[in-house]
Amino acid sequence: MFTSAISSARTNLKVLVVDDDSLMGEYLCLQLESLGCRPKAAENGAEALEILKSREVHLLISDWQMPGMDGMELVAEARKLTSADSHLHIAMMTARSEEKVMRAAMEAGVDDFLFKPLQIVELGLVIASAARNRLLHLRLKRRNAQLAMEHRRASDALERVQADLSAATALHERLLPRFDRCGALALSHLYRPAALLGGDSIGASPLREEGLLFFLVDVRGHGVPAALDSFHLHHRIKQLRPTSAPDLGVAMATINREICDRADDSYATVACGLIFPEDREGWVVCAGHPPPLLMIDGSVSQISGGRAMPVGWFDNTTYEPERFAFPRGARFVTYSDGITEAMNASGEQFGEQRLALGQCGGIARQHRHHVAPPGKLDLPDQRLARVKQQFGQPRGESPQPRDRRAPRPRHRDHDARIAHVGVGAGFSRRPREGGGRCRFTRHGRVRPMTAPAFAGATD
Repeated sequence: MFTSAISSARTNLKVLVVDDDSLMGEYLCLQLESLGCRPKAAENGAEALEILKSREVHLLISDWQMPGMDGMELVAEARKLTSADSHLHIAMMTARSEEKVMRAAMEAGVDDFLFKPLQIVELGLVIASAARNRLLHLRLKRRNAQLAMEHRRASDALERVQADLSAATALHERLLPRFDRCGALALSHLYRPAALLGGDSIGASPLREEGLLFFLVDVRGHGVPAALDSFHLHHRIKQLRPTSAPDLGVAMATINREICDRADDSYATVACGLIFPEDREGWVVCAGHPPPLLMIDGSVSQISGGRAMPVGWFDNTTYEPERFAFPRGARFVTYSDGITEAMNASGEQFGEQRLALGQCGGIARQHRHHVAPPGKLDLPDQRLARVKQQFGQPRGESPQPRDRRAPRPRHRDHDARIAHVGVGAGFSRRPREGGGRCRFTRHGRVRPMTAPAFAGATD
């Protein structure tokens, strides 16, 4: 098949013969016509260049020694006229067979040689080589055109996917709390996903009882599937809308059963709770989620109660909310493991201890903005010892949930701040005071992950 294609290409081969000897030029043209080519003769280099500019030429056969512009100069000018998407095969006629001469000609752009006296066999070999190279060039040109077309299609598809992802990202961002005040509670949040879409979501919803429903969802997996599950759980929690501690446990159990009934491998960790600033108390359930932090009077402690399996693991899991005191001046922080498992350039995890120290040193101490190097605590040793001692203290038995339907006294002097903190990958500690917000910013090379969090405090 390839041989027949070469024969076909040979019959359409356009050849330009350049020789100052007109008799030699006519002889070559006759031989080329007998071999199926379409030749044209020129007697000097200037005439040959004009032909090259005005018509397509596949094979150029030039004599080396010519008056005025010799063969080497003609080859150099012809190569300048050859475009990137065209192919010109050049053969040089010469009586010189020295290696140095032939090497200089090849470096100038010569592809083949015809040695004088001319042999018809050599001429046929040159024509066959030119036809083969032309055929290969045409095939490569067609394939490049096909690749360019597929590239345009892939680029268009990628643009559509990116547009869809951007729209989904904007929708996800609209799910985040869009208010910074809820009665006596002041809220703020920081959410930095490692990619456009992720399985984490932060939500907050005011309650008629002058309280706040908050939750942080971390769905298994990444990308679009995890984001879709996150959307569903976000709206489902708001739809169930628990307003008391018993309702909170029932809502979590309902979500757990719904995910288990799907009979797939989906699951999620959820931190969901209620805060009632007028009662100076709150309730929280951590379904496989990291334990929240509670800061009262500058002391940070973990809320170890309210722990349960992630939703979607076991359909008979029960969820018992944990009560925590939320007096004036207190702060409540819940977060994703994307913060504590974030790594710096040396592979060291940020950890819960640094998070606790950041709350203690950055919020309670009213520190100025600063960034600690990766792996450095940049806090006094006694503060670390105090947090360790507090983490090790046993917590008392949680009181029974009060009846949320009973009227509650109003304390207008109470002002609480709730902060949602969402962080992407990496860590360097930057405590920031203002609006109840503590940020942990990127620093150095890190492992990508998504890390939202929820925090609360009172003035």
